[in-house]
Amino acid sequence: MMLPKRKEEQSQQGSVVKQVEATLEQYMAEIENENVQLVELVSQMKQDMAAKQLSQQEQLSEMRQRLVSLEQQVAQQDARLSQMESLPAGQATVSRETAAAVEPEAFLGSAAAAGADSEGQDGTESTLPEQQPSIRDRYPELFELYSTGKSIDAIGKMTGMHRGEIQLILQLAKQEETL
Repeated sequence: MMLPKRKEEQSQQGSVVKQVEATLEQYMAEIENENVQLVELVSQMKQDMAAKQLSQQEQLSEMRQRLVSLEQQVAQQDARLSQMESLPAGQATVSRETAAAVEPEAFLGSAAAAGADSEGQDGTESTLPEQQPSIRDRYPELFELYSTGKSIDAIGKMTGMHRGEIQLILQLAKQEETL
């Protein structure tokens, strides 16, 4: 009687062990699948990050090029400004395009005040008016502020004019006075 019970107990223990082993193997397979998915996810994240980093590096490179270009333009403008500031008031030369871009009326007034011929180079009459009001008449507020000792920057803030425009008007006024 005892022998059959032992065999029965051993067979029950063997089936429990097999069930536990099967459960553990299934658990290990699930963990392995999850690990594979995690590795794929991390790999995809690395690829995305590398693509973003490359895009940002390209943008940074483009921004650096633009910055260098703008710095060169600023240096050129500063050089032009210092060159214009270093010239005596009567010898400042302004091209038609520059003066027209700054203040068309001021340029026309300076051409008339500087004794420009009423005829063009080809002998035809120009379209400039015979008599232009003086530059001081056209910008009384500017000259009033300047005569009270205000700086060019302060005048610019009060009148809404640019620094170069104010300097040009003051130079043109000095030219008018010398004629």
